[in-house]
Amino acid sequence: MKLEQLTWPDIKSLDQKEMAVVLPVAAVEQHGHHLPLGTDSYITTGISESLDGAASDRILLLPTQKVGSSPHHLVFPGTLTLSSRTFLDVICETVESLEEAGFTKFILLNGHGGNQALLNVAVQEIRLKNPHVQALHATYWPLAAKEFAEIRDSEAGGMGHAGEMETSVMLKLHPDLVKKHLYVKDGESCPSEFDHKDMLQPGKVGVFRFWDEWSETGVLGDPTKATAEKGERFIEAATRALVKLVDDLLAGKFMENREKD
Repeated sequence: MKLEQLTWPDIKSLDQKEMAVVLPVAAVEQHGHHLPLGTDSYITTGISESLDGAASDRILLLPTQKVGSSPHHLVFPGTLTLSSRTFLDVICETVESLEEAGFTKFILLNGHGGNQALLNVAVQEIRLKNPHVQALHATYWPLAAKEFAEIRDSEAGGMGHAGEMETSVMLKLHPDLVKKHLYVKDGESCPSEFDHKDMLQPGKVGVFRFWDEWSETGVLGDPTKATAEKGERFIEAATRALVKLVDDLLAGKFMENREKD
């Protein structure tokens, strides 16, 4: 169920300790010539709404936090970003708002690679402040990596920023915003075996790059392989993984012992 559509008595009547609060977190940043700046927010919102449709009886879905951590994309006009500390404060204080209402289980559902490290810090800060709160950071593509790998057609490197997967999902959700005539495969190959290759083959080391250091157009991947049919399958795979995650969280499979204190 969606928080925005409820009244405060509705919220008060819920069994807060038996519901997972889902906070979608995304970005507003460049996505090449063919996808809009809101791509991550559109996709994350679409997946979170699909999750709500599959598990509305046990999740409370919050509005998508659209602006994320995107300083590496500022070299392309239109990108918005929060500083690291501001981003952490926004996430942690949003969670604290629902803690005040009695909720103790949270999923930070992420749809932007640049948010990942900070969301891991957010989960740590949330738990250290209140050990009885169970907060998880879940970026959707690692959760569904096995199924995503079965759906894709591109070679390694083809499923990155504005590549096969993101373009496919946008073709399913918002085809009117996709400029098909501007598709271009882009992105420098990474020579080190330890470096990032793909969203399904992440790097083994931490590296910070400005986006124009490895892409001329802002794309990192191959949008020419995208189809709306694959987009639907990507959404369904992410939804299945997230439903399982919700069930595991509510079953106490992450921090069960602390709950008994």
